Formats: sequence, C-alpha cells, structure tokens
Amino acid sequence: MPAIVHNASPKRKCQMHYDVMHTEKMINPAERLRSARQKAGYDSAKSAAEAMGVPVATYIQHENGVRGFPATRAERYAKFFRVPPEWLLYGQPSLKTVGPGLGPLLSIKGSVAAGVWQAAQQLDENEWQTFTGSPDVDAPLRDRYGVRVEGQSMDLVYPPGTILECVRYWGREPIASGRRVIVQRLRDNGEYETTVKEYVEGADGVVWFVPRSSDPSFQAFRFGQVEPGISAAEIVAIVVASIRYET
Repeated sequence: MPAIVHNASPKRKCQMHYDVMHTEKMINPAERLRSARQKAGYDSAKSAAEAMGVPVATYIQHENGVRGFPATRAERYAKFFRVPPEWLLYGQPSLKTVGPGLGPLLSIKGSVAAGVWQAAQQLDENEWQTFTGSPDVDAPLRDRYGVRVEGQSMDLVYPPGTILECVRYWGREPIASGRRVIVQRLRDNGEYETTVKEYVEGADGVVWFVPRSSDPSFQAFRFGQVEPGISAAEIVAIVVASIRYET
C-alpha cells in the first residue's frame, strides 16, 4: 500500500491552499471548481460528486461550464473542497481563513466488530455518514474510508461508537508491530466477516491479532491459524486514526 504518513510541513500545506486561492488565474467558476476538485485529490468529477452526495450529471455540468452554479451550491462545493466560496464564484480570496490542517471528507461505510467476528456488511450509499479525515495521510481517497466500532474487545483504545479511519491494505508493504488492522476472513459458505485487532509480531516472527480489552475473556489469535469452516483470512485495511465523540 502507499506510504501512510505524509510529512508535508505546515508551511507547505499553507502554500498548497495559497496556490488554489491566489496563484492560479482561473478565468471562470467552472475552471476554479475543477482546480479545487483536483487539488482535493479527486481524480474525476464523478468521484467528487458521489462523495458529496450531489447529482453526478449536475456537478459535471457545473465543472464543465455548461451550467452556472448559484451561491448556495458554491457554499456546498467550497466547504467540501476546503476553499472559500468567494474564490469559487469570483476568484477573490475570503477574509475567512481556510485551515491548512483540514483533511478530506470521508464516508463511514459500515461497522466493524471488536470482540467477535461479524458479517461484513456495507451500508447503502444513501446511509453513509461523513467525517473529516486526517490531513497527513498520503493515500488515494478511493482507498480511505471509515467504519464504526461495535463490541468490547478493543474498548481500552476504541470504545463502542468510535469511528476508525482506515486505508485499504494491498499487501505491498510490511506492517509495523503495534498497528491496528481490519481483518477479514472468508467462510466456506462464501460469506465474509470482519473484526479489528492489534497486529503484534513476536520475536519468533509469529503474528498475533491481539485484543485491547477490559474484559479478560477476549483472547489473541494467531495469523494463519487453521479454523473449521474458514477458507481464508487476510488483512484488508490499516487503521490510521480514530474519532471518539463526546456523549
């Protein structure tokens, strides 16, 4: 998978926003909208529209200049792409500061069990909720998503209800011991199930998936451990951040 930590300095992050709002001399709102979308990391107008939850055809027309977009729509686009609406509409910077440390909006696509294996179920797209991702994660947006924790086996670090920001893992780089991961396994009946655990590599090279729970009944299990009814198991994502809301 791509390197996870992006070491851009705060000064460079500020410069990136300056580039969007000041340096580029876009002659119309459509060009500025396209520039904002590209700098936000969306490869296509379609992917950006889907992430925002707006009609794809309408957004494409706005970005292509076929149709103008009103101030209310500019506000929505600007908030999503982290640029001032005044810049989108008129090419003018806003007196309001756009924080350089804000990350992209990501979608919570489902839940993951902490403690027991749970059937892997993704929410319908119209049920996705959004949250602000970390600004220093260097991975394609298509590989970034959120899940909500259920269960108690990781409650010392992830109480139930915690949102985990995840990056899909493609198996191309080693995982450091101590990272939290999303593990998925395939049952003989073709169904998938997932859980979240801490990845721990022992001195003997054996990898264990370890719970971090206040309940001692939760036990670690070994990677590659043969279990009846299980065809395969793999790490599908790395946890890169967590969000716990006050209640």
